[in-house]
Amino acid sequence: MTRRLALGISISPTWLRAERWRSADSRVEELFELAPFSDLARDAEAAGFDVLFAPDAGHLDPDVLDRSPGFSTLDSHTLVSALAAVTQRIGLVPTVQTTFASPYDTARRIMSLHRISGGRAGWNAVTSLGGHENHGIATPPASEERYDRARRFVETVHALWESYPAGAIVADRASGRFAHGVGRVDAHGVAGPLPVEAHASGHPPLFQAGGSPAGVAFAGSAADAVFGMAGDLDAALAQRSALRDAAERAGRDPDAVRFLPGLSVGGAGGAHWTLAGDGAAIADGIARFADAGAIDGFIALPASWTAMRVLFDEVAPRLVERGMAWGASGPLALRGRLGMDTAAPR
Repeated sequence: MTRRLALGISISPTWLRAERWRSADSRVEELFELAPFSDLARDAEAAGFDVLFAPDAGHLDPDVLDRSPGFSTLDSHTLVSALAAVTQRIGLVPTVQTTFASPYDTARRIMSLHRISGGRAGWNAVTSLGGHENHGIATPPASEERYDRARRFVETVHALWESYPAGAIVADRASGRFAHGVGRVDAHGVAGPLPVEAHASGHPPLFQAGGSPAGVAFAGSAADAVFGMAGDLDAALAQRSALRDAAERAGRDPDAVRFLPGLSVGGAGGAHWTLAGDGAAIADGIARFADAGAIDGFIALPASWTAMRVLFDEVAPRLVERGMAWGASGPLALRGRLGMDTAAPR
């Protein structure tokens, strides 16, 4: 295998979905505290996982709260920023809704996270998951408009990251020269520059979630990794092939886009890929998809704390032993753990 699988885990509290929050060990009382997420992050890192993936709906349906937490969650960027301080190696990927967010604020916040974490930040760019009314928008924009904005958004963020490039600071005390090469960009009307220097490892990797034709086209042109739904091998093969084709049409190397389907362990995953059994059986199932060329990794969606222990104690070590995952070794920067060039910004 020329490139190791990317092992990700969702830190959205999927173990509280439906009736699972009622189990004695759900820790639902700690939903808005750092402790359960810190425990998960440390354990995932110790097991050799590469990515803490933080989905964020950005809105809440109050009608579901009578029976379920629904999308009750901490802000994803705040959460992964706190987790940066209790981890050393694992990647940190918050969600940004490009339909509503500011490119300048996003560029500054994500690069700030990238710097303080030592190059471990990524970002999950989604067009919207609803909630337009929370942003003073009466009618949600159509799909084409949302993805047009997403493309401009990403281009603007990248331009802003280049406005204060890595290595710009010289801090020459003798001459009094502090920095060079910092300037305005005027990207889609945003002037810049950012007030934070880019990280030497390169731009934070862009994750994307969305399987519509417009979403696949956007991913092919801009994404480094895609979180998707694939219930079986044929679906995974088809989705990965579609993403590679989209990348090629956009003039990119097909290998530049990594397909990371959601993986449910120990419980029904709905439309997501589901594996059951002991650690050996689950590792074999992952290897079968990888050997078939259907995946570049996965984002685990644990159904319970017990399922997490199976992933950490039984599945991940087997993947590392087979040379399929980095484990505790390998690059510290997220780009390196995803098999991306870390010599310079892309």
